[in-house]
Amino acid sequence: MSVRRLALIAVLVVVIVVIWRWRSAGNDAQTHAHAPVAVELTTVRRGTAPVRLSAVGNVVSPHTVNVRAQVSGTLQRIFFTEGDNVRAGDKLFQIDPAPYQAALAQARAQLAIDRASLAAAKAQYERMKPLIDKQYVTSQEYDNARAAADEGAARLLADEASVRSAEINLGYTLIRAPIAGRTGSVAAKTGNLVGSSDAQPLVVLNEIDTVQIQFAIPQDQLPAVQQALAHGELPVQVHGDDPQQVLATGRLVFVENAVDTTTGTVTLKAEVDNRAHRLWPGAFVDVDLTLSVQDDAVLVPETAVQPGADGQYVFVVDADRKAQLRTIVVDRQAGSDVVVASGVKPGETIIARAPHNLQPGTDVIDAATARAQAGQHATAP
Repeated sequence: MSVRRLALIAVLVVVIVVIWRWRSAGNDAQTHAHAPVAVELTTVRRGTAPVRLSAVGNVVSPHTVNVRAQVSGTLQRIFFTEGDNVRAGDKLFQIDPAPYQAALAQARAQLAIDRASLAAAKAQYERMKPLIDKQYVTSQEYDNARAAADEGAARLLADEASVRSAEINLGYTLIRAPIAGRTGSVAAKTGNLVGSSDAQPLVVLNEIDTVQIQFAIPQDQLPAVQQALAHGELPVQVHGDDPQQVLATGRLVFVENAVDTTTGTVTLKAEVDNRAHRLWPGAFVDVDLTLSVQDDAVLVPETAVQPGADGQYVFVVDADRKAQLRTIVVDRQAGSDVVVASGVKPGETIIARAPHNLQPGTDVIDAATARAQAGQHATAP
């Protein structure tokens, strides 16, 4: 066999291999192009969905007390640690009682002196009563005796008031918690002179087992709130940064009696249970006010809805397992779902999470089915 013939045979072999590879690549590309796209499918369903108003609110304590000294003196003792929870009547501060104990003792001593003087004046007056008729004493002496008795009685009343005032002042030296709550920072330390004229309170007590959420709604939403209130209490849910996590629940307790002319809003307050202490006065939270519950709402996952030039849309899977774009009208949010006013019907299959490059008319397959088929091919001999 000549060299030329061998070269010709080699060229033919190379050409055949190239043609075979080109056709194989084309078949693979065609097969890949027609391969269905694996997507997560779900069904449009009918269910219950609350009608809610959402707003940003501020946590406030329903009862805040600025604890101040009512008498002046040296702060001797603090019975709690900053940030402690205290009960109503618990001891908070002790002011040096010695000056007020002395004042009370002095007032009681003066009361005893004047009580004895009154007794003597009354006795003198009683002795003169029968003598005046016999003219053994003059009218002036009788009048003086009666005046002395009356003056002693008045002085005794003043002394008793002084004793009571001294007792009250002495009682003020022991400061107790007027409400149950959580203590804040202490403005004065032991050894300092404190008094009722101090600019800062000794400590601020906030009730936090129950808190209020103050929020505002636009004035055009007020009629819906009033209509819902006419049918009973309105429940409230409070959320933090995670909208799926409910921090507290409660009820609407207050609607302001006037619209804020500056903002055009109405202030509302909700009272919520905070015994777990997950809410802190001053914090900002998200509030959901439930006005009613719709029993026959058409629901789709929020992840299935996408924005488009003609409005929001979802991908509906038709009978041929092809994805078709369908424009919908969304009524409102309902947790992780949205309520659809029109565009889809309960029972229709839609794509829960559409790939960003999915085109209408694309063949699709449920991702779970695709994984199962891949597993079967992997285990096949």
